[in-house]
Amino acid sequence: MADEKVKSKSIIGGITGFAERYVPDSYVILLILTVISYLLALAFTPSNPYKVVQAWGNGFWVLLEFSMQMALIVVTGYALATTPLVNKILGALCRLPRSATQVYLFGVIFAGIADYLNWGFGLIFSALLARELAQQADLRGIAIHYKLLVAAVYSSYMIWHVGLSGSVPLLVATPTHFMVKEMGVISVTQTLFCSYTLWILLLVMLTIMFLYGWLFKPKEGDIVTMKQQYPELLNQSHVVECEKVDIKTPSERLMHTPILSWIIVLMFIVFLGYYFFDKRASLNINTVNFIFMMLIILLHKTPANLIKAVKAATPASWGVLLQFPFYAGIFGIMKFTGLVEVFATAIIAFTTPTTFPAFVAILSNILGYFIPSGGGKWAVEAPYIIQAGAALGVPHAKTVIAYAFGNDWVNLIQPFWALPFMAVAGVEFRDFVGYTFITWIIVGIVMLLGLTFIPF
Repeated sequence: MADEKVKSKSIIGGITGFAERYVPDSYVILLILTVISYLLALAFTPSNPYKVVQAWGNGFWVLLEFSMQMALIVVTGYALATTPLVNKILGALCRLPRSATQVYLFGVIFAGIADYLNWGFGLIFSALLARELAQQADLRGIAIHYKLLVAAVYSSYMIWHVGLSGSVPLLVATPTHFMVKEMGVISVTQTLFCSYTLWILLLVMLTIMFLYGWLFKPKEGDIVTMKQQYPELLNQSHVVECEKVDIKTPSERLMHTPILSWIIVLMFIVFLGYYFFDKRASLNINTVNFIFMMLIILLHKTPANLIKAVKAATPASWGVLLQFPFYAGIFGIMKFTGLVEVFATAIIAFTTPTTFPAFVAILSNILGYFIPSGGGKWAVEAPYIIQAGAALGVPHAKTVIAYAFGNDWVNLIQPFWALPFMAVAGVEFRDFVGYTFITWIIVGIVMLLGLTFIPF
């Protein structure tokens, strides 16, 4: 048994080392994919080199609105996770577990809830949760392996794309989304809140809970606590505290008192009442961002604190702002040259209505390692998987769900979205990828079986 464990660890270390050595930065990968898309269009469509460049340029700004929406999800989620109120809630929650098993399970469950509510918020909240759980466990004399706890809370990120901020389910519920002519508007009741999605989500979470609550638990002699390996984390804080200043001028009073914030929050509440009860509209990306914008204004209280929090959160959005236009350019090549039809025909040739959802999830997982963005990758994949699914008689909503689960799946082994998480948790990806790699295999099997056999 010991030899098998050593062998497993060496395989995982080899895979991780290979990725670190040979997989370039996500932006470089994106440029390579742009060139590959260009060459594929030349090889498999009637378009000449000049026409392909035209298609690329015509698609370049298709996702401009979506890019802003995604950037705001990152910023508002980060800013919300650093409010004093969230910090107090964290402290209260993390004092509840009474054993090591309970600590790991608390990490999985509450990180999962945060990820389900908002993926940007969940990333930061789960990292803070891991730190607070480890600290509280240390105070109570509960031995917790910090790297395992970090892996546990990060693994719950597996469900974000089928949560309330799932970019593609919310996108296709928006009347202006870029595929509206091909698939129409699909309500979140058909994707996020249908029984098909919820059953698979439950199976995934139960599997993660089993892995980290029981299967992965180390022996007492193998436990390395936060205090032992990361003592510098014990006294760090990422919370944006309310500033106390000596107000001397009217402008300073406006900056450091909450009166304006309260007025604006009231306007937010009134509009949300109109939106949901009078207009009877559904949840979409804009609504999620609207709600989280309201919450950060309310919880940071003063304009000064809010500005400070948003400034701290903004660097996390650079990847979205830089890369999404290039994803849109690839979308333009695929759609405007006819390359979409080539891919769709190939997919139909070796899939059936039964196997199609699992195939979409696997494809989404593979491409997700090289295009680490659920929304940006959707711009590349959507044109051909929607067309292929329609030809096979698979509902568009089912294709969207399969895509979302497959996109979440790759996050267990892809470090791109883990970057802000790792910055707060104080660890490197290699510190916990061994656990998440095994999780990727086991949870992936459960998810694919669910996509194939659970009734839609």
